[in-house]
Amino acid sequence: MKLESQIVAVSKLRADDVTQMCRLMQAHYEGVTERQFAADLSEKQWAILLHDQGHLYGFSTQVLFDHVYDGDVVKVLFSGDTVIDKSHWGSTALPVAWGRLMLSLLAAQPGVDFYWLLTSKGYKTYRFLPVFFCKFQPCYNAEQTTAENELLRSVAVHRFGTRYDASAGILRAEPGNQRLREGVAELDSRRLRDPHVAFFQQRNPGHAQGDELVCLARFHPDNLNPYIRRQL
Repeated sequence: MKLESQIVAVSKLRADDVTQMCRLMQAHYEGVTERQFAADLSEKQWAILLHDQGHLYGFSTQVLFDHVYDGDVVKVLFSGDTVIDKSHWGSTALPVAWGRLMLSLLAAQPGVDFYWLLTSKGYKTYRFLPVFFCKFQPCYNAEQTTAENELLRSVAVHRFGTRYDASAGILRAEPGNQRLREGVAELDSRRLRDPHVAFFQQRNPGHAQGDELVCLARFHPDNLNPYIRRQL
């Protein structure tokens, strides 16, 4: 089985697409209601849909926004609800589709700095960062400069307001927020041998309750891992 990707404007999604997306979220996350899912989806611009023989096995929602930092305007792509069914874990369809979306946005506005804003409830999402990027924050083997820290804080406060705990770098869960179901992204001694996973656990000890580690990476060809550059 192979996943086929499709990038669709949220305004063009069919009612059946939205229903399947919501059901897929509910299968992997607790606390997902149809009303909450629809409200969150309405704030996004695109959905990356992943199908296999006509059935939806994954998706990721995206929104691009401007952020003014230190007198300059930067572009930030925020990835919202993201899920892939367990039967297709390990597929590269989503990261490749997402990377091509970013490249198209970058090409349309040359000379503008682009960043990816990601919030991680589970280690699987956080692991996208070292797969894609040479440098990102936060990371276990890189010290953040004052400027990088301040940019991350500025973007997070702009997007999430008081829910963002700047001292910990965490988007705190509120009552009724989504959290991963048991068995979706469990941590064990084998997984914790991965330094990125161990770092995620250390920085976000409340992930099982729905806390999210807020992450930022500059999207630029020079910051892409060589393997990803070849794939894109």
